[in-house]
Amino acid sequence: MATKRTYEENLASLKARAAAAKAVKKPPEPDRQMKLELWPAATRGVPNAVLRGALFGISRERKTHKKRTLIAAVEGYEIRFKGETFNQTDLDALEGMLHLAMPHPLGKKVEFSVHSFLKELGRGTGKEQHEQFKEQVMRLVTGGIEITDLKAKITFIGTLVHKAYRDEVTGRYVVIFDKDMLALYEAGYTLIDWQQRMALGQNNLAKWLHGFYSSHAAPFAYKVETLRGLCGSTAELKKFKQVLKKSLAELADVGAIEAWSIDSDDLVQIERKPSPSQRKHLTKAKAAKRQRI
Repeated sequence: MATKRTYEENLASLKARAAAAKAVKKPPEPDRQMKLELWPAATRGVPNAVLRGALFGISRERKTHKKRTLIAAVEGYEIRFKGETFNQTDLDALEGMLHLAMPHPLGKKVEFSVHSFLKELGRGTGKEQHEQFKEQVMRLVTGGIEITDLKAKITFIGTLVHKAYRDEVTGRYVVIFDKDMLALYEAGYTLIDWQQRMALGQNNLAKWLHGFYSSHAAPFAYKVETLRGLCGSTAELKKFKQVLKKSLAELADVGAIEAWSIDSDDLVQIERKPSPSQRKHLTKAKAAKRQRI
């Protein structure tokens, strides 16, 4: 015959069960892996804010901004920079490293051979090129940027490469991109045709134009003088216009644009086919416009 438990015994049993339940630890929730969207191997994903101004300019001569300095950019962005200025060779390196980081969660180490990396950039692999790359990594790690998206009311503050390590024996590099980089991509990014960019060689203006116009689904007509400011050129306007014409012709030669012209008002007109994602964007924009009418 079963004996009845007293009230005190029942209470003690309930307390024991509650204590045992608390002792069972829940497994920690895994961190949300913050990764860049995957893009095709033949392209390089670059935030629009990086392509639409003079953050990565065309000058081979570098300045050092000791204070936050306002950098030319299209309407909708405010960009300030502190450090040694970037140019298109630095952007080549950044695009290459971001491509290697693309499959991995941001904040994780990305390891690569500098020898293979330099070949991917179409460069030599001698001592001079290795030293040049060391300087580029240092600039990208130390150059402070402040990018404000005026429409989204958000400002990114930081560096484009968070950290970097180099093995002096093997020559291999490790770079780390901060998770906050994702904010720049979420604000909008462009898939750069890597083969076209590499085909432009050392023409910094052509490379800048390639990135700039690739970031627009339907390019606006800009004045020659405006483009001169946006790319960071300090050349006399007449000379810049001559170089601009040659660079636009090169873009047409590599298939980046279909046609170009400069009218009597110095407006640069560009014809190019939008990418599949840009066509979707244009379709959505047209549909939204029809709904407002």
